Amino acid sequence: MGRSERHLVRRLRRGDREACRELIDRYHGPVYGYLRRLGADSGQAEDLSQETYARAWAAVGGLRRAASLRAWLLTIARNEFLKRARVGRPETTALDDLPEPRDEVPGAESEVVRSERDRGLRRAVAHLPPDLMEAVALHYFQDLSLSEVGAVLGIPAGTVKSRVHRALDCLRELLQQQEADHEGQRAGKAIAGPR
Repeated sequence: MGRSERHLVRRLRRGDREACRELIDRYHGPVYGYLRRLGADSGQAEDLSQETYARAWAAVGGLRRAASLRAWLLTIARNEFLKRARVGRPETTALDDLPEPRDEVPGAESEVVRSERDRGLRRAVAHLPPDLMEAVALHYFQDLSLSEVGAVLGIPAGTVKSRVHRALDCLRELLQQQEADHEGQRAGKAIAGPR
Protein backbone atom coordinates (compact mmCIF):
# COMPACT_ATOMS: atom_id res chain seq x y z
CA MET A 1 0.00 0.00 0.00
CA GLY A 2 1.43 3.36 -1.05
CA ARG A 3 1.81 6.39 1.18
CA SER A 4 -1.29 8.15 -0.18
CA GLU A 5 -3.37 4.98 0.29
CA ARG A 6 -2.14 4.59 3.90
CA HIS A 7 -3.01 8.23 4.59
CA LEU A 8 -6.46 7.74 3.06
CA VAL A 9 -7.05 4.62 5.18
CA ARG A 10 -6.04 6.50 8.35
CA ARG A 11 -8.50 9.26 7.49
CA LEU A 12 -11.24 6.71 6.75
CA ARG A 13 -10.63 5.00 10.11
CA ARG A 14 -11.06 8.35 11.85
CA GLY A 15 -14.46 8.68 10.19
CA ASP A 16 -13.43 11.51 7.83
CA ARG A 17 -16.34 11.82 5.37
CA GLU A 18 -14.20 13.77 2.92
CA ALA A 19 -11.89 10.74 2.81
CA CYS A 20 -14.91 8.61 1.90
CA ARG A 21 -15.69 10.95 -1.02
CA GLU A 22 -12.04 10.76 -2.07
CA LEU A 23 -12.18 6.95 -1.92
CA ILE A 24 -15.21 6.93 -4.22
CA ASP A 25 -13.70 9.47 -6.62
CA ARG A 26 -10.43 7.55 -6.80
CA TYR A 27 -11.82 4.03 -7.20
CA HIS A 28 -15.22 4.43 -8.83
CA GLY A 29 -13.90 3.62 -12.32
CA PRO A 30 -12.09 0.40 -11.36
CA VAL A 31 -14.94 -0.87 -9.14
CA TYR A 32 -17.68 -0.02 -11.65
CA GLY A 33 -15.68 -1.45 -14.59
CA TYR A 34 -14.97 -4.68 -12.73
CA LEU A 35 -18.65 -5.13 -11.84
CA ARG A 36 -19.58 -4.61 -15.50
CA ARG A 37 -17.04 -7.24 -16.54
CA LEU A 38 -18.54 -9.63 -14.02
CA GLY A 39 -21.88 -9.20 -15.81
CA ALA A 40 -23.76 -6.43 -14.01
CA ASP A 41 -25.66 -4.00 -16.22
CA SER A 42 -24.97 -0.29 -15.73
CA GLY A 43 -27.70 0.22 -13.11
CA GLN A 44 -26.70 -2.87 -11.16
CA ALA A 45 -23.04 -1.87 -11.34
CA GLU A 46 -23.92 1.55 -9.87
CA ASP A 47 -25.98 -0.05 -7.08
CA LEU A 48 -23.29 -2.60 -6.32
CA SER A 49 -20.62 0.10 -6.37
CA GLN A 50 -22.53 2.08 -3.75
CA GLU A 51 -22.98 -1.06 -1.68
CA THR A 52 -19.25 -1.72 -1.99
CA TYR A 53 -18.39 1.71 -0.57
CA ALA A 54 -20.92 1.34 2.24
CA ARG A 55 -19.40 -2.04 3.19
CA ALA A 56 -15.90 -0.61 2.94
CA TRP A 57 -16.81 2.35 5.16
CA ALA A 58 -18.19 -0.05 7.77
CA ALA A 59 -15.25 -2.46 7.58
CA VAL A 60 -12.26 -0.15 7.09
CA GLY A 61 -10.93 -1.12 10.51
CA GLY A 62 -10.37 -4.66 9.23
CA LEU A 63 -8.23 -3.62 6.28
CA ARG A 64 -4.79 -5.19 6.58
CA ARG A 65 -1.93 -2.73 6.36
CA ALA A 66 -0.21 -4.57 3.48
CA ALA A 67 -3.37 -4.91 1.37
CA SER A 68 -3.90 -2.75 -1.67
CA LEU A 69 -6.91 -0.52 -1.20
CA ARG A 70 -8.05 -1.19 -4.76
CA ALA A 71 -7.72 -4.98 -4.35
CA TRP A 72 -9.65 -4.77 -1.06
CA LEU A 73 -12.46 -2.78 -2.71
CA LEU A 74 -12.60 -5.18 -5.66
CA THR A 75 -12.87 -8.09 -3.20
CA ILE A 76 -15.85 -6.39 -1.55
CA ALA A 77 -17.39 -5.62 -4.97
CA ARG A 78 -16.97 -9.23 -6.07
CA ASN A 79 -18.54 -10.51 -2.86
CA GLU A 80 -21.49 -8.13 -3.27
CA PHE A 81 -21.96 -9.23 -6.88
CA LEU A 82 -21.81 -12.92 -5.95
CA LYS A 83 -24.18 -12.39 -3.02
CA ARG A 84 -26.71 -10.73 -5.30
CA ALA A 85 -26.21 -13.41 -7.97
CA ARG A 86 -26.97 -16.16 -5.45
CA VAL A 87 -30.43 -14.71 -4.90
CA GLY A 88 -30.89 -14.57 -8.67
CA ARG A 89 -31.31 -10.82 -9.07
CA PRO A 90 -28.78 -9.69 -11.66
CA GLU A 91 -29.22 -10.18 -15.38
CA THR A 92 -25.89 -10.67 -17.11
CA THR A 93 -24.67 -8.26 -19.74
CA ALA A 94 -22.33 -9.23 -22.53
CA LEU A 95 -18.99 -7.47 -22.63
CA ASP A 96 -20.03 -6.20 -26.07
CA ASP A 97 -22.43 -3.84 -24.26
CA LEU A 98 -19.59 -2.02 -22.51
CA PRO A 99 -18.70 1.41 -23.84
CA GLU A 100 -15.97 1.52 -26.43
CA PRO A 101 -12.54 2.65 -25.24
CA ARG A 102 -11.59 6.02 -26.69
CA ASP A 103 -8.22 7.42 -27.71
CA GLU A 104 -7.30 11.03 -27.06
CA VAL A 105 -6.73 11.82 -30.75
CA PRO A 106 -8.09 8.99 -32.89
CA GLY A 107 -7.36 8.67 -36.59
CA ALA A 108 -10.40 7.55 -38.58
CA GLU A 109 -8.92 4.38 -40.07
CA SER A 110 -6.92 3.35 -37.01
CA GLU A 111 -9.99 3.96 -34.81
CA VAL A 112 -12.10 1.58 -36.91
CA VAL A 113 -9.41 -1.13 -36.79
CA ARG A 114 -8.84 -0.62 -33.05
CA SER A 115 -12.58 -0.63 -32.33
CA GLU A 116 -13.03 -3.87 -34.27
CA ARG A 117 -10.10 -5.48 -32.45
CA ASP A 118 -11.40 -4.34 -29.03
CA ARG A 119 -14.88 -5.74 -29.76
CA GLY A 120 -13.32 -9.04 -30.78
CA LEU A 121 -11.24 -9.15 -27.63
CA ARG A 122 -14.26 -8.38 -25.39
CA ARG A 123 -16.28 -11.09 -27.17
CA ALA A 124 -13.44 -13.56 -26.67
CA VAL A 125 -13.05 -12.67 -22.96
CA ALA A 126 -16.82 -13.04 -22.51
CA HIS A 127 -16.55 -16.64 -23.80
CA LEU A 128 -13.92 -17.66 -21.26
CA PRO A 129 -14.98 -19.83 -18.33
CA PRO A 130 -15.87 -17.58 -15.34
CA ASP A 131 -12.76 -18.44 -13.31
CA LEU A 132 -10.46 -17.55 -16.23
CA MET A 133 -12.46 -14.43 -17.14
CA GLU A 134 -12.18 -13.08 -13.58
CA ALA A 135 -8.42 -13.66 -13.45
CA VAL A 136 -7.94 -11.86 -16.79
CA ALA A 137 -10.29 -8.99 -15.87
CA LEU A 138 -8.53 -8.35 -12.57
CA HIS A 139 -4.98 -8.78 -13.84
CA TYR A 140 -5.22 -6.96 -17.17
CA PHE A 141 -8.24 -4.66 -16.94
CA GLN A 142 -7.72 -3.67 -13.28
CA ASP A 143 -3.89 -3.84 -13.35
CA LEU A 144 -3.68 -5.94 -10.20
CA SER A 145 -0.62 -8.08 -9.50
CA LEU A 146 -1.02 -11.84 -9.42
CA SER A 147 -0.90 -11.82 -5.61
CA GLU A 148 -3.54 -9.06 -5.47
CA VAL A 149 -5.77 -11.04 -7.85
CA GLY A 150 -5.26 -14.03 -5.58
CA ALA A 151 -6.34 -11.98 -2.58
CA VAL A 152 -9.50 -10.82 -4.38
CA LEU A 153 -10.41 -14.33 -5.53
CA GLY A 154 -9.23 -16.09 -2.38
CA ILE A 155 -6.75 -18.34 -4.20
CA PRO A 156 -2.93 -18.62 -4.27
CA ALA A 157 -0.97 -16.40 -6.68
CA GLY A 158 0.32 -19.55 -8.43
CA THR A 159 -3.25 -20.57 -9.22
CA VAL A 160 -3.90 -17.07 -10.62
CA LYS A 161 -0.79 -17.35 -12.80
CA SER A 162 -2.02 -20.71 -14.10
CA ARG A 163 -5.50 -19.32 -14.82
CA VAL A 164 -4.09 -16.29 -16.63
CA HIS A 165 -1.84 -18.55 -18.71
CA ARG A 166 -4.77 -20.86 -19.58
CA ALA A 167 -6.94 -17.82 -20.35
CA LEU A 168 -4.34 -16.40 -22.73
CA ASP A 169 -4.12 -19.74 -24.54
CA CYS A 170 -7.94 -19.84 -24.81
CA LEU A 171 -8.07 -16.21 -25.98
CA ARG A 172 -5.47 -16.88 -28.64
CA GLU A 173 -7.58 -19.75 -29.98
CA LEU A 174 -10.84 -17.79 -29.74
CA LEU A 175 -9.38 -14.76 -31.50
CA GLN A 176 -7.93 -16.94 -34.27
CA GLN A 177 -11.36 -18.54 -34.71
CA GLN A 178 -13.05 -15.11 -34.78
CA GLU A 179 -10.55 -13.92 -37.39
CA ALA A 180 -11.16 -17.05 -39.51
CA ASP A 181 -14.93 -16.55 -39.23
CA HIS A 182 -14.55 -12.88 -40.15
CA GLU A 183 -12.37 -13.73 -43.17
CA GLY A 184 -14.95 -16.31 -44.27
CA GLN A 185 -17.73 -13.74 -44.06
CA ARG A 186 -15.71 -11.23 -46.10
CA ALA A 187 -14.95 -13.85 -48.73
CA GLY A 188 -18.64 -14.81 -48.91
CA LYS A 189 -19.62 -11.16 -49.44
CA ALA A 190 -16.98 -10.74 -52.15
CA ILE A 191 -18.28 -13.80 -54.04
CA ALA A 192 -21.91 -12.67 -53.74
CA GLY A 193 -20.98 -9.22 -55.02
CA PRO A 194 -22.81 -5.96 -54.37
CA ARG A 195 -26.58 -6.01 -54.11
